[in-house]
Amino acid sequence: MVGQDASSPSALSAINIDQQTKHLEGLLKAALPHSLWNVIREDGQEPSYEFVEYYRSQLIEVEAHRLNLKTHQDLIDLINFIKASAHLTKPELVARLGDSYPDLGPSIPAIELALRIWLFLSLEDWGDRQTLEQYIHSIFTRSSSLANEQRVALNFNVLNLEQIGGFNIVWTESLQDHLSLSIDDTEKELRLFHVASFLHGYEKSKDRPILPRGFLEETARTLSLLIPSSNLKCQSWIRKARRQDGIDLEAAYLPPTSRDLADFPYWGCHLMELRDEYERTEPTTVRQWILDKRKPNQRYTFWIAVIALFLALVFGLIQSVTGIIQAMHTG
Repeated sequence: MVGQDASSPSALSAINIDQQTKHLEGLLKAALPHSLWNVIREDGQEPSYEFVEYYRSQLIEVEAHRLNLKTHQDLIDLINFIKASAHLTKPELVARLGDSYPDLGPSIPAIELALRIWLFLSLEDWGDRQTLEQYIHSIFTRSSSLANEQRVALNFNVLNLEQIGGFNIVWTESLQDHLSLSIDDTEKELRLFHVASFLHGYEKSKDRPILPRGFLEETARTLSLLIPSSNLKCQSWIRKARRQDGIDLEAAYLPPTSRDLADFPYWGCHLMELRDEYERTEPTTVRQWILDKRKPNQRYTFWIAVIALFLALVFGLIQSVTGIIQAMHTG
């Protein structure tokens, strides 16, 4: 390893998958962008250690499914094989993988592992008649039904969604789960994809594009919309989330973006659903009433009611005290 360029993909062939040291974490951080996405270090944003931790977390599948992958380069070679086979259907790819890697182990878990690391996707609904590329494009479809007047207000941000709307923000490493809403009688959960290393790194890939054109850039803009760089409270909130949750989301990567939903053909419908749910939400606590600035007239009515109640209590207390004093004097 002495004298070997840490960013060189060939360095990964000397590292066993089960090895873990600080030096090796740094080597993975330097080598993975080129190895996974064909991005040279000068062109792409260097991934964070949070991304390396995500990559590491996926490696438990190697042992879980007894995949015959010894080194990191073995895994990279598998991913490159999947990349080159994206034009095949699922049965064709499984057969090709079995022929080329007869000792690998079960093919579907191997393909799933490669896809989660390479593109942060799962294979939940991949039909036998679809090629891998067709499947990926079927997950993320464009919508042309959003009118130009569909906009979101400046107060529509992740901090207000949590503090006023009562949404529980859950960070996810699955692109398919981004902006997904889960609502029941007790909780509203919003999932946000946070791996900025991928969003910004894979855009610079020298590989033939397999994700829909403009999709990654738009995904990054949804985060910019929800975590505006001009909002200091949101910036403070996201820095705290990075420390506590170990998310791979650097707020500085998120320049200002349009608030017109028509500019989000892939994610606009999700954003509109989220906006509508947020606007339907009524404050249920005093703190939410204080923070909520969406409906000024309703806020004035609330505070007038609070002041009236306070004055009534004070007036009632004064009358009670006066009555007691008068009774004492009469006695």
